[in-house]
Amino acid sequence: MKKSHLLLNAIMLTGLFMLAGCFSSQQTMKLNSIELTNQLHPGMSYDEVESLLGKPKTSRTTADRYIVRWNLQEIWKGYIPYDMVFNAHDKTLISWAENSKAFDQQQAQLAVVASAMQDIESSQNGGGPSANFQNDPELMKYFQGAYYHFSSSSVGTGGTEREISLCPNGRYSSSSESGYGGGAGTSGAWGTASQGGGGGTWKITGSKKSGTIAMTDNSGTTTTYEYSVCGDGCIYLGDTKYGYNGDPKCN
Repeated sequence: MKKSHLLLNAIMLTGLFMLAGCFSSQQTMKLNSIELTNQLHPGMSYDEVESLLGKPKTSRTTADRYIVRWNLQEIWKGYIPYDMVFNAHDKTLISWAENSKAFDQQQAQLAVVASAMQDIESSQNGGGPSANFQNDPELMKYFQGAYYHFSSSSVGTGGTEREISLCPNGRYSSSSESGYGGGAGTSGAWGTASQGGGGGTWKITGSKKSGTIAMTDNSGTTTTYEYSVCGDGCIYLGDTKYGYNGDPKCN
């Protein structure tokens, strides 16, 4: 129950970030807009920088410095706070750099969201005790292959790619890559990326239309999935839909 409340709060917070992002600069929202910093040079006027990057998110004056923040997008990292330092008197650009502390704060916000999302995805992918059935070698040969799945994020933007290789020798391997972000162009923007993988053994029983697949990872934990064929090159493992993606990647 506590984790559900954390997820609900995180979703509401991210929704506010995204709503604010609807009014943000189109320049900084573009993919890999961080490359715009390559066009900056000391001595540029504030108007020239704003023309390049669009409207900033925050600004403040400290002593003789005018510090302005933009959020710039970097592929697979998300929206990064960049602080531009201007001379407060003539508003000419002095320096610019990523604000690492602000970015770390954004990552901390994301950690709550990502953890809750991972728990939800895990609960949707089936699972159970060690499977007590005899393997069917003919079905194993029939279903050998690589299977691909993509799920988009329900929080922010991005998603997760997964691929499972079912090898005819009874081994399997899996890989995943995720990227999430939210609050595009806002002071609360966040983003993260991760990769993972694993492997073990698998066995199968049933028919060419439906049945049960059990995967035992290298630590000895077995997850059991009910499978059903949903068309040519399409199969459900539990509630997750996969597409056939060619020959399996086997050692």
